[in-house]
Amino acid sequence: MRAFGGGLAEARAVLHQRFGYERFRPAQLRVLAPLLAGRDVLAVLPTGAGKSLCYQVPALMAQERGTTLVVSPLISLMQDQVAALKAAGVAAAYLSATQTAKERDAALTALRAGALTLLYSAPERLKQVIPLLGRCPLLAVDEAHCVVEWGHEFRPHYRALGHYRARLGHPATIALTGSATPGARAEILRWLRLPKAEVVVTSFDRPNLTFGVREVRSDRERFAAILAAVRNPGASGQTLVYTPTRRLSEVVARALLLRSVRAAPYHAGLSPGTRRRVLERFLENRSQVIVATSAFGMGIDKPDVRRVMHWGPSRSLESYYQEAGRGGRDGAPASCWILWRPRDLSWDTVTPEMRAYLVGRDCRRRMLLGYFGEPVTRCGGCDRCGSL
Repeated sequence: MRAFGGGLAEARAVLHQRFGYERFRPAQLRVLAPLLAGRDVLAVLPTGAGKSLCYQVPALMAQERGTTLVVSPLISLMQDQVAALKAAGVAAAYLSATQTAKERDAALTALRAGALTLLYSAPERLKQVIPLLGRCPLLAVDEAHCVVEWGHEFRPHYRALGHYRARLGHPATIALTGSATPGARAEILRWLRLPKAEVVVTSFDRPNLTFGVREVRSDRERFAAILAAVRNPGASGQTLVYTPTRRLSEVVARALLLRSVRAAPYHAGLSPGTRRRVLERFLENRSQVIVATSAFGMGIDKPDVRRVMHWGPSRSLESYYQEAGRGGRDGAPASCWILWRPRDLSWDTVTPEMRAYLVGRDCRRRMLLGYFGEPVTRCGGCDRCGSL
């Protein structure tokens, strides 16, 4: 049976008892209604919309029927969500390559015993996990855009998720992402083998975010712009700086430290312990700036990032909007800037849409939302429309 007994009434009770919220947001209700009725769902919700509750609540409703499997792309996402669930009294665990053998054995032992409500796993570990899983009432694919973006050569196991779903007996499935073009949505449904899924798409607009682009003549000028932003007497909150390489994240962080700015690098080349400490310091407001590669951000619940600055363009508008969306998750104003040089624009590394966003004369918000198929009648804030 794929439907979740109790429906929305039970879901609201679980939401209040386990997570302390009085009611669901309208977008969450649009996702939960078909899912609880047993339908597969692709949910495209903006960052900060509460995507994780859309599968955590049904998982708790179905815990007597087995363990919900959550496929997550990044270690930091799994660590953050599992820690929050345990704090709420939910039996949850994750599996990753960074764990000690003792930690992995403990998670697998709990899985075999049927003692977990939710198990988080990277797609590469599903071959090991599925034979041990037993019953699975719900499969959740978080950050589902990775099926399209990372499913070629980088992380091909994403393209096998439809196969793994079949091995689990076609459980109710929810795929979630913060941004996906109509073409990307079709690709996600195809690779996950969800031809009849309900597709829920809410507005991509984040009115509290302002967007700007600045062309610079040198890396020295680019760094000076970042330093001025974080030292601005009127600046509050924390800053996330995205760099294209691991080495550059370390160079920029070191340069900020030399100027008495509490900064730290974050990238996949650091040891798991170092990444954990950097993340903890940032979440506890002990670091003012994180200088990171794209390895940082997805699923990390840091609501009060006030500035997201890019040392050069992202590869695509889709990647950029995901990264910029890490700012202002609390609904308060946040600014998103790209600092770029002409040498950054290579046809091999930047899509035509990203290039047009940098050099075009149209409203930045209109270009961003138009890329996702959403019309804009009024700009809430960008440098082209004089709001910055």
